[in-house]
Amino acid sequence: MHPRSFKAPFVRAVRPAILAATALALTGCGSAILTDGSTLSTTGSLSVSDEVASAARLFMDRPYVAAARTVRIVPTAFTEAVSGPGLTAAERKLVANAADRALCYELSLKYDVVSHGKADLTVRSTVTRVDLTNVPASGTTVGLSAAISIAGQVGLGLADSIGKVPIPRVPIGLGSLTVESEALDGRRRQRAAMVWAGAANSFTNQARISPASDAYDLAGEFGQDFGSYLVTGLDPFKAPIGIPSYDRVRITTLGEAPLDPDCEAFGRAPGVDGIIGDSLGLPPDWTDKGPAAAAAP
Repeated sequence: MHPRSFKAPFVRAVRPAILAATALALTGCGSAILTDGSTLSTTGSLSVSDEVASAARLFMDRPYVAAARTVRIVPTAFTEAVSGPGLTAAERKLVANAADRALCYELSLKYDVVSHGKADLTVRSTVTRVDLTNVPASGTTVGLSAAISIAGQVGLGLADSIGKVPIPRVPIGLGSLTVESEALDGRRRQRAAMVWAGAANSFTNQARISPASDAYDLAGEFGQDFGSYLVTGLDPFKAPIGIPSYDRVRITTLGEAPLDPDCEAFGRAPGVDGIIGDSLGLPPDWTDKGPAAAAAP
C-alpha cells in the first residue's frame, strides 16, 4: 500500500478508487489490526476512521498544529513484543526508516524539519504489530510473473498478452503493520495522534521475496498518512484524491534530494534501482540503503 516504485505516488493517490472497485474481490487481503495505543501518552481523545484495507484512530488539536512552524522526528522504534524473532535487526531498521523517510517528506511540505533542539512539534512513532510476508507464497507470484514474461518474450500466444498486465499475488500470508504515533508540543502535551493499521492485498502491493516486504511498503504508507494528517488536518483516508506532484515523484520515487535538508538523515528513496528491484521481486534491502544513503552525494 509508498516510496518504492513508479506505482507508489500514483497508486497511493488512487488507492481508494482501486479498492472500492475491487471490494468484492478483496478476499486476498491481510488483516489490519489496531493495537490499544499503550505507547501513546494518552488515548482518551482518539476517534475511529476506517477504510477498506486500513484502519486508524485519530486525534488532533487543529489550531495548535496549524500554527506550528517547526517539527522534529524521533526515529521510529519497535515495541519489545515485535523486536524478538521474526524480523532481523536490519529489517526492523529498514522498516522504521521507510516510515520516517515518508513522514519527513510529508512534513517538509509545510514545516521546517529540525534535527536537534526544540521544535513546536516532536513526532515519535512505535511499531506495535507486524505480520510477516509469507516468502514461499510471495515467491510463487514472482515466479509466475517471470514465467509469463519469459513466455511472452518467445511469443507463446496468450502469455504474450497476459504478460502485459500485473499478476495478482497469491492471497496467502499477506503482511500487515500497526504503528502508534503522536506529535507532542514543547511541554510534551499530545497535540495529535494516530494508531494506524494497514494490510497488504493481492492487487496493489508488490510481491517480493522477503518477510519484511509488506511491512516495508506499509511503513511508507503510514508515514504518508500521518504526515499528511499533520500537514492538512484532514483524515487521510477521506481526503480528496489528487494527482502526484512533480516533487513527489522526483523525491519519493526517483530518489532525488528532499525538500528539507534535514530529511537526508533518513536517506533517499531507492530510485531506478528500486523500480527494477520491485519488478524482479527483490527484497527491499537490496536496493534501499536506508539512512546510510544520506552520505551519498
